[in-house]
Amino acid sequence: MTGPAPADQPARAPAPPPAGVPMGRTLGRFARFGAGYWAGPGGWAAWGLTIALVVLTIVQVLLAVRLNLWNADLFDALERRDGGQVLVQSLVFAGIVVGTMIVNVAHLEVRRRLQIGWRAWLTRRVADAWMDRGRQHQLSLLPGAPTNPDARIAEDIRLVAEAVLDLAHSLFYCLLLLVGFVSILWVLSGTVTVVMTGVAVDLPGYLVWLALLYSGIGVFVAFLLGRPLVQATDQRQTAEANFRFGLVRDREEAEAIALLAGEPDERRRLARLFDAIALSWRLQTAGLRSLTLFSSAYGTLATVFPILVAAPRYLAAEMTLGGLMQTAQAFQQVTAALSWPIDNFPRLAETVASMERVLLLMGTLDGIAREAREPGLAIEVVATSGSALTFRDLTIADVGGRTLFSGISTEVAPGEHVLILGDPRLARTLFKVVARVWPWGRGRVELPDDATIHVLPAALHLPADTLRAILSYPDAPDRFDERACAAALARVGLAALVPRLAEAADWMRTLDASERQRIGFARLLLQRPSWIFLEEPGEALDTETERALIEVLLADLPGVTLLTASHHADLESIYGRTLRLEPAADGRVFVRDSGPHPPSEAVPRWRAIERIRRGFGEAE
Repeated sequence: MTGPAPADQPARAPAPPPAGVPMGRTLGRFARFGAGYWAGPGGWAAWGLTIALVVLTIVQVLLAVRLNLWNADLFDALERRDGGQVLVQSLVFAGIVVGTMIVNVAHLEVRRRLQIGWRAWLTRRVADAWMDRGRQHQLSLLPGAPTNPDARIAEDIRLVAEAVLDLAHSLFYCLLLLVGFVSILWVLSGTVTVVMTGVAVDLPGYLVWLALLYSGIGVFVAFLLGRPLVQATDQRQTAEANFRFGLVRDREEAEAIALLAGEPDERRRLARLFDAIALSWRLQTAGLRSLTLFSSAYGTLATVFPILVAAPRYLAAEMTLGGLMQTAQAFQQVTAALSWPIDNFPRLAETVASMERVLLLMGTLDGIAREAREPGLAIEVVATSGSALTFRDLTIADVGGRTLFSGISTEVAPGEHVLILGDPRLARTLFKVVARVWPWGRGRVELPDDATIHVLPAALHLPADTLRAILSYPDAPDRFDERACAAALARVGLAALVPRLAEAADWMRTLDASERQRIGFARLLLQRPSWIFLEEPGEALDTETERALIEVLLADLPGVTLLTASHHADLESIYGRTLRLEPAADGRVFVRDSGPHPPSEAVPRWRAIERIRRGFGEAE
């Protein structure tokens, strides 16, 4: 069964969305993405917290306004040397302080509840899209795909969830301050006469106009100086994630590195990764240096500027000392509100960079899912009412669209035992197609709609959990009782592990490769799927043990359909059919089908188990 790949409609991998989009566009896209927390199920709770946060913020501003009025009353009393009024104002101040404490604590509680709720929603949304239908595997194969999805889910979402609500609160607070104090400053400013080209012009609320001009200049300069921060921050976050990934990989491969004495090379590689952090740090420092230089001067001048501007009216006895201090504070509040972009630009830049990283990951995952659904762009895997596994004109490509093999049209009947020999990479890819985690290519795969399928990979995944939970994986940890688990372990030669069924450990490190593979066979005995795909079990097992385990499988699961990709050709006698994948010189792959032939009589279960036990050196 051979044939060249069709020239039209080549298989292709989804392209990630473009990076480096403007800040406003990123904010808008993330707002549409994250708004689902308030619109979805349970959104009433999110709205309740949001409304409470708004009310508490309004109360915070009212307290700030009351403090401003208190300033005027206090300094007027001091100017009059009125001790009784000073005492009264001290009590008023105590009430303001207590109210501020209560409101701020309540605000903190509500805001943090909202932050963790939104973070949980965002994490589920992105993690579910990543860990779905093999997308986490497909993403790792795509050239140019977003790196370190774990860091984007754990760190970037955390940063965004915390920062966005903090920034939104501070922006709303500043807008309310602006509304509250502009009117106060307008009244306190009075009217000044400005002579322009010999014409006298009355300018009411002149301090308001000065505050607007002062803040406008500051915001414009801050945006110019802070623009490079977004790119530098994004570069640093990527470098930090790459360094963390390198450290984690060295920890996981510690034994192999030690056996190969690879520590010097690993140190050099980690040093190169850290050099990228240092470079991005310097770029970020340059942006922060310019911004900090300006904001320091801007902030210091803001405390003195309103007093200097309003001093002539005080010296001319047009306002009291309390009025002067109230005017200065009102001017500071207005400029502080208008200076929100200056004060928050560094954090805003960091937040937008994290938003871009999360949106890039989600865009790529959505692209994978979208192209998998488009006819002609992906292999179609469907469940039908038939009883056989059918491949119809199947072409499998790599993620770049290059054909791996094509023209596959064959059928596997229920109850058949098929051995796949030849190129193991192609056989593994064929299994991934059946498992719906390899969409690249064309053609159609039909599965029985009542089939329960279990693919046993060569590299078995053992989560950090109890041994009983691992045997039930991916089902619920308590699906099988301890007696059933103990029996399954004994059948595959792991009776020594029975006392440890309730033990939680890092079993990927505790068990060797052969023991991990036997755990996989124990899972099969417990879960009893109707279709089993074994991916190179011989990579961790010798031929005799592989044969014994398969014979136990066939004896314990009568009627099971078994397809095994293996390089052990001498196992052919226990299978009823053989498919040989033979690459040709021109890149095509010939698939030679031996056709159904009667398998040898299965070894009785007790003999198969005995063979495994001898392999472990156990006594009867």
